[in-house]
Amino acid sequence: MNVKNIHDAKIYDEHRLGKQTLFEAGKSKAILFTFMPGQELPAHGHPHAQAYLLILEGNGICQIDETEHAIRTGDALHCDKTQTIRLENTGDEAMSVYVVLAREPEMER
Repeated sequence: MNVKNIHDAKIYDEHRLGKQTLFEAGKSKAILFTFMPGQELPAHGHPHAQAYLLILEGNGICQIDETEHAIRTGDALHCDKTQTIRLENTGDEAMSVYVVLAREPEMER
């Protein structure tokens, strides 16, 4: 078993969002993103993985494809491999998001 404290992993930078890989095993990865007010993670996809997000603190916007959703502390989200996702901290305080990327098995050809 491997234990990490999320509060110890948080890195905030006024110039760019923080990204810390907490765990990586097999086809899965757990990442902690930290956002100062106004920072965003641009729209992108994960065509081979399901993305699961938990908003640990703060609030902002999560855009999945063309639809924006208000997000806040405690919200859990899922982004399918066919969708794009964008996150933005629209609040006045820091925002941190725990993300698990679960790669799907590759199909046999």
